[in-house]
Amino acid sequence: RWILLVAGSVLLSVLFRSWQIPAAALFAGVVTGIAVNSLGNLAYPRHFSRAGQAILGMAIGLMFTTAALEAISAHLLPILLVTAGTLILSLASGLLFSRWTQIKASTGLLSMTAGGAAGITAIAQEFEADVGLVAIMQYLRVILVMISLPLVVLFVFHDHSANTATLAGAHLPASWAGSLLLLLPGAPLGIWLARKIHITSPYLLGPLLLTLLLTLLHVNPTRALPGPLLEAAYLLIGWQAGLQLSISRLRLHLRLIPRALLIILVLNLCCALLGVLLAHLVGVSDLDGYLATAPGALYAAVAVSMAAHGNVLFVLGAHLIRLLMMLLIMPPLARKLLDPARNT
Repeated sequence: RWILLVAGSVLLSVLFRSWQIPAAALFAGVVTGIAVNSLGNLAYPRHFSRAGQAILGMAIGLMFTTAALEAISAHLLPILLVTAGTLILSLASGLLFSRWTQIKASTGLLSMTAGGAAGITAIAQEFEADVGLVAIMQYLRVILVMISLPLVVLFVFHDHSANTATLAGAHLPASWAGSLLLLLPGAPLGIWLARKIHITSPYLLGPLLLTLLLTLLHVNPTRALPGPLLEAAYLLIGWQAGLQLSISRLRLHLRLIPRALLIILVLNLCCALLGVLLAHLVGVSDLDGYLATAPGALYAAVAVSMAAHGNVLFVLGAHLIRLLMMLLIMPPLARKLLDPARNT
């Protein structure tokens, strides 16, 4: 099945690229992963997805400059306000889902909360929610966002190529020797440091922050990563999401799927409207605003922004702010909303 997964992903990548779909390898990996996993459970080694995250993190870190950080901080207030709106919409969707489907409030709320699927699953276990249902809904939400991103780019923001942002770091010279010199010692070091100080998503943010520091100090051995290396990272990340779902797993909660899909679609639409509002407030393209407020799928949103030559730093910054807000807000909300019996 690994041969089928790799071969299918490569063929779909070529097809999607011919259709000019941004980050074609990532979405090819998602679709092929779902198809292969439906034929039988395929164990996916954790270090594959972690390697993909580390490569993507370093690619993003290479794009940060002092000017880029200043550009993001100049619009911090509108980003915070719209991000708060996105989080509120996500939480409201979860409460609606729980009441509509007659499931526990904890399960509904955590199923629809935008954030890392692994972190949400950990919270579900802590508050005795239906972990299996939470995991399925989380990955369903992420995959729907990931699949919708290229369609929205093609049919709604079809003129995105004209809005190339200089902060995105496109077309910088890439060095294979310099990239390997950065990646081989830098990625493990960044991950180790991130885990030592308990940073969320250490496999993405550890290499990212280390590369960011090297970039700001002007000591990076390369100014960008080679295209094939990024394509490999996109595949690894796409497989991570696609292999979490299969037709048989979806059948277990089949009656909930239509209602969940409707809520997720409405949530995506509301977040897209907030994204357009953010774009007009800040002065970036509508595509950047849309990607910045996508309810989850951080890696996919960043990958699409990179492939479409968008303002990757703005998109990443908005997603990280939302993640930070979730980590600060979820614990007290969990105590008050998810387990009221303990507070009585």
